Amino acid sequence: MPKIINKKAFALGIILFVFLISIITATAFSLKCKQENPDSWILQSYENTVVLLNNGEVVEVFGNISLDTLPQEDLKHLQSGIAFLTKEEAMLAVEDYDG
Repeated sequence: MPKIINKKAFALGIILFVFLISIITATAFSLKCKQENPDSWILQSYENTVVLLNNGEVVEVFGNISLDTLPQEDLKHLQSGIAFLTKEEAMLAVEDYDG
């Protein structure tokens, strides 16, 4: 009887080990993909206006948008930065603030 219990415990240990390795591998792959494909277009507040950043570089300054006229919720989002996958998506969002 003890040999059967030991075999079951050993098998369970192997299954758990494989499961943990799978989780660690999937997490590492996910982090690598996220680092390789970051959201590179960011709308962010700067001084009293909004700028568009691409990979940390200022691409465009929207001087016609005054932060003083925006709702507090929008200001919070712009202070931390709003990420977009493409420039076109970011420009469409600017229209909401510019309108």
